[in-house]
Amino acid sequence: MSEDKTSTKHSTPIHDRSTSIDDHSWLGQDDIVHSPIEIDEEIPSYGPSRTTIALALLFTILGFTVQIEAIAYYQDVLGWAKPFLSLYLTHSSLALPWILHLTYLRGQQRRTNLKTWLRRYVDDILHSVSTIDAYADGHNLNFLRKTSIAPTPMGFLLGSTAIVTAVLTVSGVSWFMALAYTTPGDLTAIYNCSAFFAAVFSVPLLGQKLGRITVIAVALSIFGTAIIAYGDAGPSKSDAAEPTDRVGMYRLTGNIIAAVGAVAFGLYSVIFKRWTSIQNERHASSSFDLAVAASGLTGMYTFAAGWIGIVLLHVLNVETFVMPSMQVVFYLGISIVAGAVSMTLLLLLVTWTTPVFGSVTSVLCVFFVAIADWLLFGLVPSFATYVGGGLIFVAFGLLAQDGMS
Repeated sequence: MSEDKTSTKHSTPIHDRSTSIDDHSWLGQDDIVHSPIEIDEEIPSYGPSRTTIALALLFTILGFTVQIEAIAYYQDVLGWAKPFLSLYLTHSSLALPWILHLTYLRGQQRRTNLKTWLRRYVDDILHSVSTIDAYADGHNLNFLRKTSIAPTPMGFLLGSTAIVTAVLTVSGVSWFMALAYTTPGDLTAIYNCSAFFAAVFSVPLLGQKLGRITVIAVALSIFGTAIIAYGDAGPSKSDAAEPTDRVGMYRLTGNIIAAVGAVAFGLYSVIFKRWTSIQNERHASSSFDLAVAASGLTGMYTFAAGWIGIVLLHVLNVETFVMPSMQVVFYLGISIVAGAVSMTLLLLLVTWTTPVFGSVTSVLCVFFVAIADWLLFGLVPSFATYVGGGLIFVAFGLLAQDGMS
């Protein structure tokens, strides 16, 4: 998971900035000798291979599907419906991959003194932060740089991940709040419009241009999601069970809240890439290490502060805490682990590709959840599910092909 920093073959893009020996001396790499760059068309000079991206994509979809099915089981079948506590545990679990990654790295250097190893790891992370364009030019984080909060790479990392955590929390809370007012169909269709907002925010925050293929892909993904949500000829079982007062202003309120969540999730993926993505780094492992660390910090922030909201919800009788049974704990654990893996991999996909690609990947999970419902619970997908899923697949294929070209 972490490359040897003395291996530089095929690791430096032609357009990258040059790196002098002085750039590495403060990291204890004075003995590095840079050999002439050898170009190989089969091996990319920057970033992960297509195989790595494909595997990350596969496990992202698998993880989200397992997470959603596990949550549905312990809420609907076992009767332990505590959505906000589930959200708190899931977002806090983002720290788990970081902890496992640190454990792995430490295991590779067991003979190194712990204090020395930790200092080197922190130095590597801070050096990676110093190469981020957003830190170098100060754009989009000026209100932090003008204070004493973020004058250093450490301050920038802590400040930016705190904002990312807040945006992610707004996105998650909006989803559960909207579900109390609107229908599952509306919520699914609106929330998955996050791909559109990711594309919109990418223009001013990342300086990306919206090409024709991107616009078409986003439109197809949104249209496909709408078909899955509304395409059935008759009302779904869940819609039929909706209370009759969930109409008019109630449904409109829920849809507005869902739209806020969609905007927040689209913004979340964009600012994560803006503030944690290394654009001109020599080693792909540095990008991986920083992304995992930043994701882990969001989990740490959630774990440290989110319990306050859980206590308030309990005191106000909005969501009272009930000790889960061992069976619930088992499925809760599955959902937490699957969520931690899938969310971390999704952020890596955003870092390696684009926020739009990551958002469409999450939309793609809608179809696979429908297939899982069929296999596990006998809920046969409708024709609309296949049509909508097909459109989402086409949208994803367009983005993938555009990215490879």
